[in-house]
Amino acid sequence: MHEGIVIGGLGGQGVLFIGRLLAEAAMLESREVVWLPSYGAEKRGGSVWCHVTISDERIGELFVTRPTAAIAMNPASLTKLEPMMKPGGLLVINQSLVSSRVKRDDIRTFYLPAIDMSTELFYDSVTNLVALGALVGSRPIVAMPSLVTAMDSMLSKSPKLETNKRALDKGYSMFRMERSGRDSDLSEARNDVV
Repeated sequence: MHEGIVIGGLGGQGVLFIGRLLAEAAMLESREVVWLPSYGAEKRGGSVWCHVTISDERIGELFVTRPTAAIAMNPASLTKLEPMMKPGGLLVINQSLVSSRVKRDDIRTFYLPAIDMSTELFYDSVTNLVALGALVGSRPIVAMPSLVTAMDSMLSKSPKLETNKRALDKGYSMFRMERSGRDSDLSEARNDVV
């Protein structure tokens, strides 16, 4: 197993947090991991990127140049991510902020109303966790219990820990794929709109 994940968005959207959460969960599963954050000089609102590589073997690169999976939290990140995606890859798009459609038909694309879904939890700053849940529900990069254990460790003193878990589960439940046969074959392009 070798997954190269890129998450893009704006400062303040929690891009680096969900990238680190993914990396911590993979380490709990005894996988090789590289977590590489990247952000502009702005305090909030600048471009933010997170590259996460998870593998069962040694990793020889820092940057993910051909993502197998990605999350686009804003329009600028979609513009950059779409041409980078590896054929057969999975792209989760925050449809609440991104109105454009992907033109490629060789990747799986999920349009997720992430802000609307997080607002249903009465806490709109968990949009990032809804998107991460959808990614992991669609492509088993790490196990959900590993993500929850990592979150427990990282947010042990947060009063919003349970809300964060519910947001992760909300996205996961929406796109949990069948773990058998044809549904797990990501070489077939399929676009799903929620």
